[in-house]
Amino acid sequence: MFGDCRPGSDNAPYLTSDLVGLGGHLTGEPSDFIVDEIPAYDASGQGDHVYINVRKVGLTTPELVKAFANSSGCAPSDIGVAGRKDKWAVTSQWLSLPVEPVEPDDDRIRLIETKRHNHKLRRGHLRGNRFRIKMSGLTETSDECIQALLSRLDRGVPNYYGHQRFGIYGDGPDYSLSQMRRRSRRKTRDLRFSASVVQGALFNIWLGRRVNDGLFHTALSGDVYKKVETGGLFSSETPQIEQLRLDKLDIDPTGPIYGPKMRAALAEAGQREIAVRDEIGLTEKDWATLGRLGKGSRRLARVRPQNLKVEVDGRDLFISFELPSGSYATVILAELTHTADDLKAK
Repeated sequence: MFGDCRPGSDNAPYLTSDLVGLGGHLTGEPSDFIVDEIPAYDASGQGDHVYINVRKVGLTTPELVKAFANSSGCAPSDIGVAGRKDKWAVTSQWLSLPVEPVEPDDDRIRLIETKRHNHKLRRGHLRGNRFRIKMSGLTETSDECIQALLSRLDRGVPNYYGHQRFGIYGDGPDYSLSQMRRRSRRKTRDLRFSASVVQGALFNIWLGRRVNDGLFHTALSGDVYKKVETGGLFSSETPQIEQLRLDKLDIDPTGPIYGPKMRAALAEAGQREIAVRDEIGLTEKDWATLGRLGKGSRRLARVRPQNLKVEVDGRDLFISFELPSGSYATVILAELTHTADDLKAK
């Protein structure tokens, strides 16, 4: 039903598809894929909760939480996290505990820093993530090619959901829809994740159509924009004016995460969102189930990596950048390399 919605597919084409990609692949070594969480705020230094910055490798975030719960004598549910980090990478992130932390006896875990704060760390309480990545096996290393790709990144690229969301073979959305249709046999938590996969596929399809139609950097009447400075949302009534602000990078377009609480686009932009909804082939019952499991929202459609640095050494690429929470490093890498199938492990 959905087809392949992964970046680089016909449904979700690269913005850089007209340029020569660098080729290459991830090395598979955790030390070549480093992720550091950027907190949304600094701990105050006072309070009943202890914030800890932890570096891990070879562990999922739930496994990390369980390890600290066991060593510190509290329940895993008492520990707060802002987000999840990759297992097969070297990552640092903040946790909060209601008790004094005891570092687990596990060489995959290292406690870096502790601070006190007056409330538990909640999901989403992070500004973004900082990445340092090495890729090998480049097939193109000319300065001209690299600069053309970086120039495209500087203006912003599609904020697709990455391969991780859709599974190794890209069949995650169809499988997730089947699980939603058999909802009585599944846990609510699992069904909500299934709904998020379907919502992600719909978003990528909508965004891919904007790219395919040459409208990615074009303001349309009724588009919903996010102000870069304040984060506020507004609907476009004067696309000529919004186009100027879009070009100056003062605002970013947003796309639909379909659900009852979603702020819908209007006019021409709204018709494009309705077209995706009507043409995808979900039944009214499917939409009702999706609405119960996923409230809906808006997602940034354009993402610009910050503090981007690139170095090429022979056939190796060393790249570092920062992304806002919810954006995928592999989407940025795929726009550079055009080798998305070699990036799905991260």
